Amino acid sequence: MADGTPGPGLAATQRWMQAAILDPHAPGPYAPGDVLTASRRLSARERLHIHQQGYRLRLTECMRSLHPGSVHLLGREIFDGFALAYLEAHPSRSPTLTGLSGGFAGHLARTRPDAAPGAEREPWIDLLIDLVRFERAFTEVLDAPGPEDGTGGTPPLRLFRACAPVHTYFTEVRRGRDPEPPAPHPVRLAVTRRDHTVVTRELSRAAYDRLLHAHPEDAS
Repeated sequence: MADGTPGPGLAATQRWMQAAILDPHAPGPYAPGDVLTASRRLSARERLHIHQQGYRLRLTECMRSLHPGSVHLLGREIFDGFALAYLEAHPSRSPTLTGLSGGFAGHLARTRPDAAPGAEREPWIDLLIDLVRFERAFTEVLDAPGPEDGTGGTPPLRLFRACAPVHTYFTEVRRGRDPEPPAPHPVRLAVTRRDHTVVTRELSRAAYDRLLHAHPEDAS
């Protein structure tokens, strides 16, 4: 340490480093200079900042890969702002990167800018939240156990209602096209998987209600 006393041990250093990266603003038991050395060009705090920024850049890149439709809808800069605000409020606790955005739609719904008393509800925010929800359902179905590899008895299923046909918009973006945002039009969807491929079907109200009655645990 700076005053010549012994620094923290390995376990304490690892805990401090993890906490400092996950929450740069939280007070910790040590200053950066107590744990890290400076280089000829960078102070200990500046070197720590590189790790903090690199961690967030990697997670933001992962969020973009999980939500390509939302990136296209908002543009990369605005999407990254929403994603970083989510990651700051909800540091990752998932052992896998695919679980990173599990609470993203809920965070957007809780922090939507038109939620203030008297504010006019913005339809584009409804579209964004439903698109994020669909992208999350798509990832869950893609990664869920299933009969293809013997890890599940039946194909995974998610039942989904949205304010617009977000599934067709998402598909067009994944194909490299440049679709216009879908117009408001409520849809009911079943998202499942066949031979390792995610399949989405638009359902009538009656068909959706029958499936929902049979599989209430699969509603997203």
